[in-house]
Amino acid sequence: MKLPPRGTPRILMVATLVNTFGNGAYLTTSALFLTRSVGLTPAQVAVGLMIAAVAGMALTTPMGYLVDRRGPRGVQVAALVALAGAFAAMTTVKTLWSFALLACVIAVGDATVKAANGAMIAGAVPAQERVRTRAFVRSTNNLGIALGTLAGSIPLALDSRSGYLAVLLLNTVTFLGAALIVSRADRVAPATPPPSGPRIVALRDKPFVAFAMVDGLVAALYNELLSLALPLWLVAYTHGPVTLVSAALLVNTIGCVTLQVWASRGTHTAADATGVTRRGALVVAASCVLFGLTSGGSPWLVGVLVLMGAAVHVLGELWLSSATFAVVFDLAPDWAQGQYQGVHQTGRQIGNMAAPPLLTALVIGWGAPGWAGLAAIFAAAGFLSPHIIRWCLRRKYALAA
Repeated sequence: MKLPPRGTPRILMVATLVNTFGNGAYLTTSALFLTRSVGLTPAQVAVGLMIAAVAGMALTTPMGYLVDRRGPRGVQVAALVALAGAFAAMTTVKTLWSFALLACVIAVGDATVKAANGAMIAGAVPAQERVRTRAFVRSTNNLGIALGTLAGSIPLALDSRSGYLAVLLLNTVTFLGAALIVSRADRVAPATPPPSGPRIVALRDKPFVAFAMVDGLVAALYNELLSLALPLWLVAYTHGPVTLVSAALLVNTIGCVTLQVWASRGTHTAADATGVTRRGALVVAASCVLFGLTSGGSPWLVGVLVLMGAAVHVLGELWLSSATFAVVFDLAPDWAQGQYQGVHQTGRQIGNMAAPPLLTALVIGWGAPGWAGLAAIFAAAGFLSPHIIRWCLRRKYALAA
């Protein structure tokens, strides 16, 4: 597999690997750190995260606008440094409100980094190479999280405050390291908007907002399917061991790291993405059917079906993510890449709030029919999304005429 050319694409890959390694370690330990070391209740943690989610949804698009006006490299470096400060300050958290404040900084900073990252790719890479470059960055992202998760298992096993603080300081260092690496990338000049008309145009682009909302929910559902719905299902409705969750996640990680670039082949524009998004959604729907068939099965049958479902699931996920990259890059005007990336991130944030209760209600509340309902949601999205993408393209062509 040929890597992207030297320069900004490879720099972003290295920065992503460093950054997500620390993030993976923190995500592994954060729940126990906040409850067992800080002393917050699970309900307080949920409240803090909810406040952070609202802050992220409110500020992500304005931060995307800032990415365009100030240039993505400088904004991304500033956001990474701010995140390093937030994680360093997390070592002093003692109350819900101090946690909520830092969680807001982290939510907004993380979304800003992602928006700036996309804008840097758009500004530094030819249009026909953007999706492929973004696929490499996503592969690196998954590799970094996987390695960080392994590293975080050590302090998790020790279950001591000193171990948790070490993870927070590690994450602080990785953010600073990522900021230093990104600062070495080529500068992407701030975008110059048209002399007249509104400045924040992404929120006025109704077809794109509709795409961001649908895509955000679909992505949140397939991201949480293996880590949330499957373990709850295995415990409540099957005779299979819970360790199958680790096996399914391993299949997913290997697939995302090794096959994302392959899955992006031939997908360069929003027009290319219409068939790819339908295929990906229907394939994820098929994985839901396989998971639902495990109800009441013998342990060996459950194991076979879970592994088959995980393999099918990751293929659908890879096609869906490739289609998303193409749509967001292609629909955004060159002077508004940051704000379009920001609106798309807002859709993801809304999806992340909606997905856990929806998955729990379907899979745990309904049992096997719940998996069929989930498959129906993915199938409906697979047929709806191409129509939304074509709507987006009609608007784009009309504005260009």
